Amino acid sequence: MSSPGSGRGPDRLLATGDPAAIVAGRTGVRLAFIAALQLLPARQRAVLTLRDVLAFRTAEVAEMLDTTAAAVDSALRRARSRLAAAGPVEDDLAEPDEEIRRILLDDYVDAFTRADADALVTLLRADVELEMPPIPTWFTGRQAVVGFLTDHVLVPDLWRMEPTQANGQPALVAYQRVDGGRYEAYGVQVLTLIGTRISRITTFIDPSLVPTFGHAPALAT
Repeated sequence: MSSPGSGRGPDRLLATGDPAAIVAGRTGVRLAFIAALQLLPARQRAVLTLRDVLAFRTAEVAEMLDTTAAAVDSALRRARSRLAAAGPVEDDLAEPDEEIRRILLDDYVDAFTRADADALVTLLRADVELEMPPIPTWFTGRQAVVGFLTDHVLVPDLWRMEPTQANGQPALVAYQRVDGGRYEAYGVQVLTLIGTRISRITTFIDPSLVPTFGHAPALAT
């Protein structure tokens, strides 16, 4: 995958002339991002997040999602159109304050890295969703999400996570332990928070994303 171009980055605001600004100008960039994650089908969510939030080029997104540039452009147009038509009300998408965000993020990292499924359950909304672009499989509901993570992901000391932000949203760069005890970059998790719970976990499985957030490609033991 090609590196992002100059002047683009994880926390870059949407360009003034971007069609997605129809929604962003109404309720703010973060609210538009939350709305996208809630209202759009999985493929449209992934495309919109990669293009309008993480600022990757169409060709890069097509490569990441194993599809064509034309399909990416089509999904992006549909996503922007649906967002503009929906016009979500801010009260329906209330975000927690900064202190709650910090505590929730710390608790999530602690539960995830310790592989504590019971603790993780308390942090998730009942209707939480998990998706992992470019993998097409996704999960809805606390039981399904925690069940998948328990069976396939959660292993004590397998993961390390460091906090960051993606366009104002809380996010984490993830490192996975490999042979020799080193932790190598795995990808980026973007968390959507509503109230005091996590409503969506979007995991971008792409180690090359980690340096774009200013984090090292590997961690020592």
